[in-house]
Amino acid sequence: MMRILLTAFQSPLATKRLNRTTAYFFVLMVLITALLALAACRRGTVPFSTIAESLTPPASSLPADASTVTPVPTPMPAYTLTPAPTRTPTHTLTPTRPPTMTPTASPTPTASPTLVSTPTRISTAIRALRVDYANVKTSRSEVADLEQKMLDAGVNLVALGAGRVDWTYFKWQGHEAVWSSDVKATGIDFLAEDAARFGKWATINAVVDVFAPRYIAAHPQAAAVSWLGQPSDHLVSTMQLVKGEFGQQLLAMLDYLAAHYPIDSISITELSYYMEGYGADDKAAYMAHTGQADWPRLPNGRVNIDHPSIGEWRSYEISRFIAQAAAIVHRHHKKLCVDVEVSWRNLGLEATDRGQNYGMLLQSADCLVLWNYFGLNGYEPEYTARIAQSVQKYGPDRIIISIGMWAKNGVISPEALRLAMQSGLQSPIPHLWITPSLSLSDKHWQVIRTLWGHN
Repeated sequence: MMRILLTAFQSPLATKRLNRTTAYFFVLMVLITALLALAACRRGTVPFSTIAESLTPPASSLPADASTVTPVPTPMPAYTLTPAPTRTPTHTLTPTRPPTMTPTASPTPTASPTLVSTPTRISTAIRALRVDYANVKTSRSEVADLEQKMLDAGVNLVALGAGRVDWTYFKWQGHEAVWSSDVKATGIDFLAEDAARFGKWATINAVVDVFAPRYIAAHPQAAAVSWLGQPSDHLVSTMQLVKGEFGQQLLAMLDYLAAHYPIDSISITELSYYMEGYGADDKAAYMAHTGQADWPRLPNGRVNIDHPSIGEWRSYEISRFIAQAAAIVHRHHKKLCVDVEVSWRNLGLEATDRGQNYGMLLQSADCLVLWNYFGLNGYEPEYTARIAQSVQKYGPDRIIISIGMWAKNGVISPEALRLAMQSGLQSPIPHLWITPSLSLSDKHWQVIRTLWGHN
């Protein structure tokens, strides 16, 4: 076959015929290719024209001036300031340290308050309840019901009364003489029992009251003296607290609590001087600090208790004591809070006239618990927001707003509680402390569950 083909290609006539055959062959191949392409298109599900039209939206779907449309970004999720923690008990006897405060150093306070820098907002708002019993001795039958109410209401900090230097609700070893009659009669360490129970699901604060009626009865010379010259039956003098025997006993009490009890923080309450604290020892300390020869006086000769120098001096002295207390509590990795009053007529005064200058106390204390007792002071519950705004400069983790249940005619209404709580929760300081539990009716509890239990 190869030989025949070679012979044919060498012939001129054969060459002409081959050229014509090749042309026919190429034309045939083009036709076949076209037919195959057409068949493939007909097997498709969408015609080319339809595909082309689908790439351009119909005119009715476009804005009149598409060039002016600005794309709308996807909204970011809202930043939640106070997500609620899980309220299921953790079944661990040692509660997690509260996320609200980091122990600070305890420098010697100065007469001028130093503002602290604003820390990052914390992730969980404090929802505190101060527990009180009508009768501590017989209170054990009430505990289970109270605990369930607190769990349902979303409480995450329980404040328990530790008592006073002269009357304790815990077994202060070596000081059995000052155990309360409730502890002596029952043999129960009420603070230890409640702290262990509630500490399974909440952080625990032990509240220490500085009133000392039994101590003063035994040591009358330690009593504070009023601006009218009358000795107090419940409050020791400023300098007895700062440098005296009573102050040393109080510091020893704080040390024992912080070292031996399953608590996360300690609060000092009732540490306020205004009409009292003008005895000989306090006067000598005032004169040494200010260089004055006497108390500032009114025209009638009485002490001018509203003179700024008195509040500034007393705040200095009280902050010295708080610095000592904080140093002791911090050694045991616990935190220290101080209850303070609200200067209702002038929020900017910050209780300096009570010896409680906020800035000076916060140089060593971890937080302040502000007494928002609007019901006793004739203010509307919504004033809570004004109080919070006035102290937001200290940062949200240094202040707790305490809503007192007291009113001039008894107890604030559930509606007043709701308004105060809402006002606080929407303020720059969302941390709330309700006191006391003893004053809460079923309707009050319902308000708390509504505002705390689902947040």
